[in-house]
Amino acid sequence: MPTIRKMTVFSLLTAAAVAGRLAIHGINIQPATLIIILSGWFFGWKMGLAEGMMVAFVSDLMLGLGYWTPFQMLAWGMIGLISALLPKRNWIYILWLGVSGFLFGLIMALSYFMMSANWVTVWGMWLAGLPFDFYHAAGNLAFGIFSPPLFKVFEREARRLENRNH
Repeated sequence: MPTIRKMTVFSLLTAAAVAGRLAIHGINIQPATLIIILSGWFFGWKMGLAEGMMVAFVSDLMLGLGYWTPFQMLAWGMIGLISALLPKRNWIYILWLGVSGFLFGLIMALSYFMMSANWVTVWGMWLAGLPFDFYHAAGNLAFGIFSPPLFKVFEREARRLENRNH
């Protein structure tokens, strides 16, 4: 069962990611994906998955829920989950920051089947969205430049949470 401290950390990270997404909404460059990646990387797959799903849901409460919301929840949830499974190497982290932006877009492309069953149409819509995926990946990398100081904060909090569970 989650501790009060773990729920507090989860809630604060969700609030920070949602606030970041809302503050810079519209250009597909936001700190939400970075926070989700760090949550999974430092706190494990359950926290990463839950963080990704909650950020998508809560931010869409403000921006508007739609057929895309479950796909956003799936995309960010998977990014958080996969982040927990990656080795803790800097080059993998940097690579994952970029790849995750394109993975998000690829999972979101599955939502296009809600509009058309024609593979050519869906393919064209996905290709048309690639510039936004590039912005997402570039934004992740840009925010990633400033994330090493966060590593110490996340590591310290992960140790605190681990010590309380034993």
